[in-house]
Amino acid sequence: MDDEIDLRDIFNVLWKGRRLVGGIFIASVIIATIISFVIPQVFQISGIVALGNFGEPIYTSQGAALDFMQSDEFLLDVFDGMNLNLTSSKFAELKDNIKIEPVKDTESLLLISIESKNKSQGIEIVDGIISHFANKSEDRYDKQIQILSDQLAVTNENLNVLEADINQTRDVLTSIEGASGASSEGNEMRVSRTLDYLQAEESRRSALQDRYLDLNKQITLARHLDVVQKPTEPITPIWPKKMLIVAVAGMLGLMIGVFAVFLRASLGKRTD
Repeated sequence: MDDEIDLRDIFNVLWKGRRLVGGIFIASVIIATIISFVIPQVFQISGIVALGNFGEPIYTSQGAALDFMQSDEFLLDVFDGMNLNLTSSKFAELKDNIKIEPVKDTESLLLISIESKNKSQGIEIVDGIISHFANKSEDRYDKQIQILSDQLAVTNENLNVLEADINQTRDVLTSIEGASGASSEGNEMRVSRTLDYLQAEESRRSALQDRYLDLNKQITLARHLDVVQKPTEPITPIWPKKMLIVAVAGMLGLMIGVFAVFLRASLGKRTD
């Protein structure tokens, strides 16, 4: 049929309209290139912290720490410390750009990042979040260590008192066993009661020694937050992705150019 178009006809139409297709393609690429350089650059600034292990969930658990650092109260304290006078809308915008998430396959690492057009402000905000959280963590760590140290001191004092009591009981036992003139039955009863008491005291001493060692171990192994990676100035932006924008624009330009060529050919046939 006359209306049928074979591949040769399609090629001929495209060949005749090659300049239109090429022109639209080049124009699209040039415009996209200009736009990609005009669009404000967005940078991602990030830092990584390692949580402590001293038993306070907010400062040792990824989930609890994440919720705490993303709270309005915490972020307002950070921004106030930076002397940022923020409106409610600006605060909401900044908060939306802040991302705090666990580092994959870790139990104590948190990644704190922000997407910002202002590199220096982004660095200051991430550093402010880390510093504020680190200060709070260290304060709670110091209090926890003080509690453990006080318990250790009390335990040590109790051990000293108990040790003196055990030594005194042994002396009493020795004197009973070496006493003369007392009935054998009475001596045996006193020795038995003294041995029972001594055994109970030694059991208490063993428990206190275990408690002392456990407290000492907790103090030795306890650590607060550690900054693994400080925020640094990024080299390349995360947006705009210039190559992607130009590539997409080029593809769209080709599609529009081809469509324009066939539209022109169709209109030309109707005119004829």
